[in-house]
Amino acid sequence: MYNGFRIGAILLMAGSGNRFGSEIPKQFLLLGEKRVYLHTLDALWNAQIFDEIILVTHPNWIQSTLLEVPYGTVVTGGSTRQQSSYIGLQSFSQKIDIVLVHDAVRPFVSRDILINNVEQAILHGAVDTCIPSADTLVFAPLKTKIDHIPNRSQFQRGQTPQTFLYQWLKEAHENTLLNNASDDCTLVIERGKTIQIVQGDDRNFKITTKFDIILAEFILNNNYIDKLIKLT
Repeated sequence: MYNGFRIGAILLMAGSGNRFGSEIPKQFLLLGEKRVYLHTLDALWNAQIFDEIILVTHPNWIQSTLLEVPYGTVVTGGSTRQQSSYIGLQSFSQKIDIVLVHDAVRPFVSRDILINNVEQAILHGAVDTCIPSADTLVFAPLKTKIDHIPNRSQFQRGQTPQTFLYQWLKEAHENTLLNNASDDCTLVIERGKTIQIVQGDDRNFKITTKFDIILAEFILNNNYIDKLIKLT
């Protein structure tokens, strides 16, 4: 219970990780002495704001996940992110007021981001974690040439968590015409709801490539971020 609300979390970890180029999905790779998803689960658990955590896992990894997780409920995910998110919504054993959805391959999510998500979702109903883009953005629908270059100050890069009134997200899933939405905010926007922005963090990056796992190891083993902060 947080400020009188029951808070649930869904940890999405059912992806196959094709872009990573490994037989082992990236969420199950070792990061230090633990798998990537276990670091992410620890971040959620240590925030001490969640009444229940649902881990939506890859069907081929259900048994090993059941053996490894120290807390939370493990369920088998679907073939798309959208299906897995809805499975997570249906898997809570108790009434949930606010639901936070997070990628298992973002192991460095901070407690501040988690709390800000929950608090802003209580106030506004739906929030997304975003950061500004440091790179110039180009619009290239054909992927072979630039159509135009938009003003990057008007754009944000979406991260997770994304957090909602439980009923808003449930209704969005049950009434959508989409079947493979890349995130939950898309479904909620489709219902005419407004999404507020919570400030994210560069450290809350998504492990997608082999370079990302190298960077994650470096951060974990060298307290790299803490050293940078002390130098600034």
